Amino acid sequence: MHYSNNGDSLNNIISSFCDEAADHVRYSILKDDARNGGNMDLAALYEELANEEFNHAKIWYKEAFKDKENEELARSIANETQAAAFGYTEKAKKAELEGYEDLADRFLANGKAEAMHRDKLISYRDEMNDGNRYHSHEDTVWICTVCGYTHTGTKPPKECPLCGYGENAFRRA
Repeated sequence: MHYSNNGDSLNNIISSFCDEAADHVRYSILKDDARNGGNMDLAALYEELANEEFNHAKIWYKEAFKDKENEELARSIANETQAAAFGYTEKAKKAELEGYEDLADRFLANGKAEAMHRDKLISYRDEMNDGNRYHSHEDTVWICTVCGYTHTGTKPPKECPLCGYGENAFRRA
């Protein structure tokens, strides 16, 4: 079902996704902190909660954006571009004006990472549009990202002979 862009239901779905995703990240951070502090029981509890919150976020994300892979790829490129070109640059400027040079440097470094994300997404999009994502003009080592099986050839196998996933599970080594 596609929800109206001017209705509360779509806004509530997106808000639920954001809340669940934020909780997933928060519990993941708390898990790491508990583990680093030696409290393995608390770390295990936070890990369990983080996994549950991640699955909740997936439910709402899929509800809002199902069957929109190309739109989501374009949105991802736009978001990474905005964060790299404007978001973190502006945050760095404000931090510097307030006298927090180290924080400004971290914001700028994060912006560079976002630009790299954008470039990876653009490369993926371009390779898919050109038909070169799963084709090489020379023998290439392809690695299954699911099970680690390696294949050498101009294309990955249509299906991994070890785990059964399709060619889109492979990446160039």
